[in-house]
Amino acid sequence: MDPNEIVIDPQVPADIRGQLAKAPRRRLIAFGAAPPDVVPAPRKRSGDVLTPQGRKAVITVASMAVFFVATITAWVSAVAFHVPWAALLGVATTVGWLNRLIATAPALEAAHQARWRQRPLTANPSHPAWDGLHAVTAYHRQYVSPGQDMDAEARATWARAAEAATRLRRSEVVTAGLVDSVQVTTVLPYHLWEIAERLARLSALRAQHQAILRGVDASDPDVAALLAPQRRAHELARSDIEDRVRQLEEFAELTGQADAARRRERAVRQLATLNESHQELLAQIGHKAGHDELAEQVSVDVQAIIDQANEAVRQANEAGRGLVLPEK
Repeated sequence: MDPNEIVIDPQVPADIRGQLAKAPRRRLIAFGAAPPDVVPAPRKRSGDVLTPQGRKAVITVASMAVFFVATITAWVSAVAFHVPWAALLGVATTVGWLNRLIATAPALEAAHQARWRQRPLTANPSHPAWDGLHAVTAYHRQYVSPGQDMDAEARATWARAAEAATRLRRSEVVTAGLVDSVQVTTVLPYHLWEIAERLARLSALRAQHQAILRGVDASDPDVAALLAPQRRAHELARSDIEDRVRQLEEFAELTGQADAARRRERAVRQLATLNESHQELLAQIGHKAGHDELAEQVSVDVQAIIDQANEAVRQANEAGRGLVLPEK
């Protein structure tokens, strides 16, 4: 996970998320900025274009007309002018015309259901009338751009959260489904959004404090009376964010330990399968003492290693269940 990429509230609709994800940074509105005027989604544009279904219907009807003309021409040539090859051409064009005729009705129905025309979409974010402007304005404060919306301290904290999320998503026990993958695929985005949103909000408030207090003595009694509880609120928010990030890091650490335990388990199992071959090797060279020693090792209980791996997976699962879905 790139710590610099935009973070979007998971509750934002998928199509809006796609528009926000491709928006250039200069198009994004700072989290701490005043709410912008919302750009309406259905902006009027001249020169409506055919929908994909409408275009398919037009092509189908046009091709049917071409085959019909070709069929009439071929059969007239065959019957009236006795052109030898015209009959074969007439058969071929008749088949093509019938095929297009059968396809015409579904194509027309699909175009009617989807509407024949639509306003042209502007997918290029650099275009002044880019359609994503509605997403950028209507969903203000439901996305965070770390480079723009977080100060240096917040970005350092966010980098830790992003690194832990990357380790979680790449973990073997997660991808294999041994650790409840629902916690990672469903709950993790909410957990990350809560961290990013709080960091952006805290960064905006800290920036406002700096701007207001520029040239002002913060120790002045009248100023301090208001400033002290606000700074205390900052500390409480920072502590809450730190707890969330630490919880994520602990989850990632436990999945890493579970990965290591499973690798150790596989290694022990594979080494155990080689014992018989090594016994045969020692028997051939007559080293009885070595043979007996290796035979004893065959009886080593591998189950202890397996139990350790299972316990590591269980602990990772317990940590994952601590990431709960937010209440709606």
